[in-house]
Amino acid sequence: MTPSITRDRRRPSLAGKTALVVGLGPLSGVAAAKALARAGAEVIVNDARDADALTAQIDALRADDLAHAYDFVVGSHPVELAGRVDLVILSPGVPYDLPLLAASRAAGVATIGELELAYRLGQSRVIAVTGTKGKSTTTTLIGSMLEASLGSDRVAVGGNIGLPLTEITPGLRRDDWLVAEVSSFQLESVVDFRADIAVVLNISPDHLDRHGSMDAYVAAKMRVVENQTDDDLLVVNDDDPEVTEFAAATKARIARFSMERPVPFGAFLEGGSIVWAENGQRTAACRADSLAVPGRHNLANALAATAVACAIGAGSEHVEAGLTGFRGLEHAYELVGEVGGVTYVDDSKATNLAAVTAAVETAAESARSIILIMGGVDKGNQYDSLLGTLRHSVSRVILLGPNVDRLTTAVAGAVANAPAPDMDHAVRLAAEGAEPGDIVLMSPGHASFDLYTNWKERGHAFQRAVHSLAASSGGASA
Repeated sequence: MTPSITRDRRRPSLAGKTALVVGLGPLSGVAAAKALARAGAEVIVNDARDADALTAQIDALRADDLAHAYDFVVGSHPVELAGRVDLVILSPGVPYDLPLLAASRAAGVATIGELELAYRLGQSRVIAVTGTKGKSTTTTLIGSMLEASLGSDRVAVGGNIGLPLTEITPGLRRDDWLVAEVSSFQLESVVDFRADIAVVLNISPDHLDRHGSMDAYVAAKMRVVENQTDDDLLVVNDDDPEVTEFAAATKARIARFSMERPVPFGAFLEGGSIVWAENGQRTAACRADSLAVPGRHNLANALAATAVACAIGAGSEHVEAGLTGFRGLEHAYELVGEVGGVTYVDDSKATNLAAVTAAVETAAESARSIILIMGGVDKGNQYDSLLGTLRHSVSRVILLGPNVDRLTTAVAGAVANAPAPDMDHAVRLAAEGAEPGDIVLMSPGHASFDLYTNWKERGHAFQRAVHSLAASSGGASA
């Protein structure tokens, strides 16, 4: 059941137009500026940071063949820029209520995000994967399955994982597939964006510091189905009541995936197999244990990916190839090594509490006990949902970051805890008293911007600390 191609997306001509890119991130900001210049626009690049902090990005644009198209306004967000431009591109993470953006909207200037821009500049079919956790894994699995089925020249993976979408979409053909991981930040500014296949994995509180409320967060996520028609497909988690509400908000056909029960159209578990169901027929796509990475949450991600791939026409051999070839993602429950019989796991990609819960549940399947390292920048977290997991499965929590006082108060009645000023101290505190068979799990549940540029840098810091511990103790670290 390949979704129909009924649209003819014509790439807009931006010749003679002036576009403003707000937020010069090293990936998406630079890529958006280059894509706009190649579409014929004069580009103003704006960032509140000063030029010294943006050296790499500015140098990359000045070295571009179209360097003459770029004008740099840095150090602040002057509101008067709104009167000089025809289009505003908002980079992910830039506050939507920035006065400059409010002024541009008041002046009638179209204000869109990188996701919307990439869609307008491209013509391929789009699979948009969203949810609170599991997006990167599911996006990667879908890409692998489709590459096995269609060939690597027909499939591209990007968005919040890999290359920026504006770098990918202009080179894709109309019958190619773009598999895009999309966030609430990207979705809140869509206008025409329409996914041939939308995937909603799960919904739990996250980014409440940005969105202000759970309702606003869900509303941003729900925009992934806003422009779908009955030619399109929505794949939803049948085990998550928050997600099933998305089915009522779209005109698209609905496929489901479930860990708990059979579904009439979609993917589910049965007798140790991942089963695909369509038109009253059930087909065992592959054994569930074909997936090499641990955790029930990853099995749910595999079901979602199977539903997408099979809906497009992938066979069982393609699903199995995608699952068996997947070895996990960097900083996503990544085994760092073993020191003195204690296993150290890097789960830095876990930036919300639902992801922490999933990681702890996975560790609990094999650990004698768990020492958890968590903390960072608070995103409006409500810790009540995590306390039961901590009481049941975690022996100690080492707390990091500016939110330590609030975290200490929140977990005090559930589990022993101690603060640490940095990652090196956190790892050494975790190692004290740890015994063979224990797992030290760094699963922060918070943003990383207090001590690190991003979650990757935080993960590398943890891994360095573990290797340092191994070297100083004379133990082995894989």
